[in-house]
Amino acid sequence: MNVWLTGTGAVAEGPTAPADVRDAAWFDPAEHLGRRGWKYYSPATRYLLAAGHRALGRRHDDPPLTGPPSLRLGVVTGTQYAIAHAHRRMDDTLRTEGVRAISPAEVPAFSMSTPGSQLAISTGARAFSVTLTNPVTAGLEAVQFALTALRTGRADRVVAAATDQAPDGERQHDGAAALVLSAPDPAVRAGAIAEITGGLSRFLVRDADGGREPAALASAGRRIAALAAGTQGLRLVVSGPAGAAPLGAAVREAVATAVAGAGGSLCDPAGTFAEARHCTVSGMLELIALARTGDPALLVSLSGSGHLTAVALRGPAQP
Repeated sequence: MNVWLTGTGAVAEGPTAPADVRDAAWFDPAEHLGRRGWKYYSPATRYLLAAGHRALGRRHDDPPLTGPPSLRLGVVTGTQYAIAHAHRRMDDTLRTEGVRAISPAEVPAFSMSTPGSQLAISTGARAFSVTLTNPVTAGLEAVQFALTALRTGRADRVVAAATDQAPDGERQHDGAAALVLSAPDPAVRAGAIAEITGGLSRFLVRDADGGREPAALASAGRRIAALAAGTQGLRLVVSGPAGAAPLGAAVREAVATAVAGAGGSLCDPAGTFAEARHCTVSGMLELIALARTGDPALLVSLSGSGHLTAVALRGPAQP
């Protein structure tokens, strides 16, 4: 069973924004969340609320859902650094001033699940609220989780999202992105942006010499290609940190070989490597961009450690 992508929302910092004005210059919480109620939320939580409400077509002051729509809406959030700043600040405070100096209002920010939980509370999502935390790939893992949840009947709609506040001093940027995925329904299809046809996660093990095992690469390539078996004119995008570019090239080659072997073709035989500059949000931003083209596509998000997650999609009008 395929699922429909029916809504998207994103807020993302541009690469030129100075780190010391990251939360003030590029993102105005009042613009997205109203004038009050967000003071003690972490930046990652604010980003996620803005992206999630935008994807659902809600205003920040809309009441939470109730009844069956509430019980059939789920939230799954991927993140890597959502609470890194809060942990560092609390650690510094404990070491220098003691526990009494920590504000009770800040304590909930200690939990990695806080951003996703706040989105679930504000929207009234009661089917489930899950947080995934793998580096880089957690955003697309949220999409894969949502796909499984919809296929198994755990929900009728799922907000699959990612949010991150990048650590200081790294070549990464803040942001959040959210997708609304819906179970197949004729009424939903009319307004669908794209169709998600499959997803998978793999880990590429190393061989005795420290390189990636060729058999593991070939196997991953075949599994990813099988998500869009026989499709002509596929767009292939591999997203990962700059340091993972060599691994990205190996993955692209393995997938391209497998696509051709299964009777399909790529619109660009070499595929594309997109540098992940927004932590776990990067894969989601790439997916939104691919969905808007309407073309069949394979998107792979990978980390330097060898984790990868792939998602296949196509335009809603395609057979």
